[in-house]
Amino acid sequence: MSVPVLVTVDDGALGSLTAVVAALESAGMRVDRVLPEIATITGAAEPAVFGALRAVSGVDGVERAGPGFSIPHPGKGVQ
Repeated sequence: MSVPVLVTVDDGALGSLTAVVAALESAGMRVDRVLPEIATITGAAEPAVFGALRAVSGVDGVERAGPGFSIPHPGKGVQ
C-alpha cells in the first residue's frame, strides 16, 4: 500500500531537479508536486522502496508524510 512521501532534495541538485524526479519515479515513487522553492518533492510510494528513493543521487532525505489536518465546516459545532 502506498503512503504519502516527502523527499528533500540536496541544494546542489536543484539545478537537475528534472533528473531527480525521473530517478524517483523509476525507483517507484508517484510524484505529485515538485516544490523547488523549498527543495521538496511530494508524492506516494510503497514503504519497501524508501531505501531505493534514498539512494537516488541528489536526495537528501525521504520520510513518510504525517497526517494532514482539516478545518471543519463553519456550520459544524465545536469538535
